[in-house]
Amino acid sequence: MAIYVVLTLVFVIAAYPFFYVLFLAVMPYENYVRMPIHAWPSGFTLLYFREIFRDPRIVHAFGISLLKTGVGTALSVTTTAMAGFALSRRQLKFGRVLVILFLVPMFFNGGLIPYYLVIRMLGLVNTFWALVIPGMVSSFFLFMARAYYMDFPQEVIEAAVIDGAGQFGVFWRIVWPTSTPILATIALLYGTGQWNDYFWPSILVRENLHPAPVILQSISNTRSVLQGLGLGTRLTPASFVAAVAATLVIPIIVVYPLLQRFVVKGIMIGSVKG
Repeated sequence: MAIYVVLTLVFVIAAYPFFYVLFLAVMPYENYVRMPIHAWPSGFTLLYFREIFRDPRIVHAFGISLLKTGVGTALSVTTTAMAGFALSRRQLKFGRVLVILFLVPMFFNGGLIPYYLVIRMLGLVNTFWALVIPGMVSSFFLFMARAYYMDFPQEVIEAAVIDGAGQFGVFWRIVWPTSTPILATIALLYGTGQWNDYFWPSILVRENLHPAPVILQSISNTRSVLQGLGLGTRLTPASFVAAVAATLVIPIIVVYPLLQRFVVKGIMIGSVKG
């Protein structure tokens, strides 16, 4: 019983700030200014969300975010799974060297300026692919996939090879269809990163290619400035920022429960041996 009480308290402490943001996002302005701190939502309004989507840039930005997330996640999952399977094969030439090369970026990086210069030299600046290609493979997720494929039944692969399948045939016909747990796990993690990506999209591309986080942050800053200058807007900075945050996080909340059981199984990969 004590365990359930402690877990409940931990959940409330961890989750309440998130729910408080949602409360602010749907709370009428008059109720908010009457009492700035509320344990529960006081009233209900969609004014802040209507104000966000009234901006013509938002629909376009969400389209960019959806395309970026869809294309980026598909490419990332495919390349990560293929690389993870290749690195899991003990007969791969220079496999240990490649593992070390993929391990290094987990602890060191070249810095912001070299990163930008490399992307510019590749001709990706101000193109859609600047939002997708630079972060296409994460070393951490690659090693998750490798750990999964190292535990893959070798008898199945050997049987496919005896039947005449090549390495690509083994992967696409045998391994890929049976890799749902790890594929769903890294897809959700990649997708969340793509959807929430803010820093590099704000630097690498022009406004017509800015995804939703960049545009929403810009709108939030503009509204805060207007509020500070007293130019007549009735949207308080706290409530509007809360609506912006809710707009970004709600799609993740909708998708996550669909993949949760795969994510739990995928994250546990490699934690227990034997």
